[in-house]
Amino acid sequence: MKLVEISTSENEFITEAPQEYGKYFDHAQFAIDLMADGFIKSTSYEGAFFLMFFAAAQKHIILGALSGLRLHHVQANFNFRYASEAGAWALYALAHPNQENFAFLEEDGALEPTKELKSQMYKWLDEKYPAGSASLKRYKDSTNKLSSHANIVDAHRNFGEMTRERISISFFDKPEEHHVKTDLWAAANLVMGLLSLFDRANKDYPQLVIRDDFLADIKN
Repeated sequence: MKLVEISTSENEFITEAPQEYGKYFDHAQFAIDLMADGFIKSTSYEGAFFLMFFAAAQKHIILGALSGLRLHHVQANFNFRYASEAGAWALYALAHPNQENFAFLEEDGALEPTKELKSQMYKWLDEKYPAGSASLKRYKDSTNKLSSHANIVDAHRNFGEMTRERISISFFDKPEEHHVKTDLWAAANLVMGLLSLFDRANKDYPQLVIRDDFLADIKN
């Protein structure tokens, strides 16, 4: 397929999604809107690193939802995994608002994230917010089971019929409605879980002004 043809097909999937997936689409859209426009009213200067990671988490949740709708389930999982890690770093940034907590500064001025700093972040999260940390790890582990690495189950998503005369493959996954609905549900769940954790951590490390009726929207 030509790139423009692929993009046209994907746009059709997106525009038809509200009717195709109903309340699953609405639920994901509501959660994404809540994260984008209905959560943070303002932040302190020290909250800059939180906002960086918050924006990364938001971006990849949206990309995950779009990937699911465009019939790219593996790509959706890649994005959700990234978003869960960015969310963990955002929590850490509320309590550790300095650059040296996220990367070492090399002599040439380049920033170098390291496994040691990442381990330090997760150790803090385990100790400070064990339930939230366990929830994020479960989420991350669920994406690791299959879709973080090439495997026969995911390879089969793009494989059609195979006969002696013909083998068919597709750029898009086989259209399985429950997979798309699962991706939409996953996007919304990740938003609600992260926002609830941010609200809790902000009480301990107040860097944000959060919208007053935020918790009512989460319950809704």
